[in-house]
Amino acid sequence: MAEDITRQQHRIVSAAVKLFRKLGYEKTTVNDICKEADIARSTFYLSFAGKKEIINKILSDARLDREDFFEDFISASNDFERMWILCNRYLTVAIEFGPELTGALLRLELMQELDILDATHKVDEWMIRLTANCQKSGVILSPEPAETIAPIGVDIAYYSTYEWCKKNGAFPLRQVVRRRAEAVYNVAPEYRMSEAELAEL
Repeated sequence: MAEDITRQQHRIVSAAVKLFRKLGYEKTTVNDICKEADIARSTFYLSFAGKKEIINKILSDARLDREDFFEDFISASNDFERMWILCNRYLTVAIEFGPELTGALLRLELMQELDILDATHKVDEWMIRLTANCQKSGVILSPEPAETIAPIGVDIAYYSTYEWCKKNGAFPLRQVVRRRAEAVYNVAPEYRMSEAELAEL
């Protein structure tokens, strides 16, 4: 039964994202999503209260409860790479959505209809601990307290995503966020990505 609900939710989310990209978030209706997913409205409302809940589900899935996340996180070579993995999960959502849809969601955030920034800052405690570990091991050279600089990584990703949307995807989002994070945290040169590694992001 739980598997059926999960499959149903995935089907609805896939249909919704396809329509959000095609029609825009604001113009897509629940009826449109039901038609695309080939389900009844009553079936939709068994899984989601509305469109915003679909976005919240997507953001939730980008968080920390997935097997692929844990595998990457545990096998990372250092704690800065673990910080990057946390950040990159949200960048992946933005890139999969594309600049137009992501921009629409950021506009909804400004109108206080979504809480994307609040959701991303839920990893702040992890970021603080990881930053402190990096400072102790010499990966991060910034002398500022971990509590001060750790949340900046999330803010860099958030602002860079806004800029990327405004410029209609005119630059490689992951590469720009990575370089900015390395600069702001003052990551030791030997732990920074090479140009070849950066190009593969």
